[in-house]
Amino acid sequence: MGSKEATMWKMKILPAICIAGCLALAGCNVPSDLPQGGMAYGVIPPEEAVAGQAQYRLGPQDTLSINVFREPEVSVEAVQIDPAGNIDLPLIGPIRAEGYSPAQLSGVIEQALTRYVRNPQVAVSLTQIGQTIAVEGLVGQPGLYPVPGRLSLIEALALAGSPTEFADTDRIFVFREIDGRRAGARFDIRRIRAGLDPDPLILPGDRIAVGENTLGRAWQNYLSAPIFNVFRAF
Repeated sequence: MGSKEATMWKMKILPAICIAGCLALAGCNVPSDLPQGGMAYGVIPPEEAVAGQAQYRLGPQDTLSINVFREPEVSVEAVQIDPAGNIDLPLIGPIRAEGYSPAQLSGVIEQALTRYVRNPQVAVSLTQIGQTIAVEGLVGQPGLYPVPGRLSLIEALALAGSPTEFADTDRIFVFREIDGRRAGARFDIRRIRAGLDPDPLILPGDRIAVGENTLGRAWQNYLSAPIFNVFRAF
């Protein structure tokens, strides 16, 4: 084979080899066994399924204001929930706060104060959100983000700069601790954006991972490779 024929052969066969490599890389993606499609919403319910039920649940690092009506000596302007989920109040001492809504915690404190205060009326206000969600993987700005009230999956991804051009929008994973056990589900953000699937509700402590479109990345790498140097190596 002459040098001209060899060069022509390389020009024909190399792109095919590269494309085959791309497909092989894509095929190396380990298929997720997490529930997806309709089953995913059995683990991470959509917003409309929990409408009216998804009150904010207090957690570590949240800061509260505790006001006891006409009892300033037992009121607290600012108290932060400790890592164990407790707050320390005058007269009562340590009391569990994690997991309650502010209204529920008001009732718990009122009950505890009945030993010291006659007909206590307690108002608990959340003054600073300390809980976060984690967004990682192929997004513009991976990191921890505070939870500003109700938050959907699309809104959570927007906080982190949205999926990048190499993100696989069919591989959006949400992980959550449910009753002390870790659970997860896989979502297709394209279908959610198109209104074909509902938008899951994201809760404090959730972790979102955006997978990579391996084929797209490999193809982009191929297109940007120094082709001249490849030929020169022969």
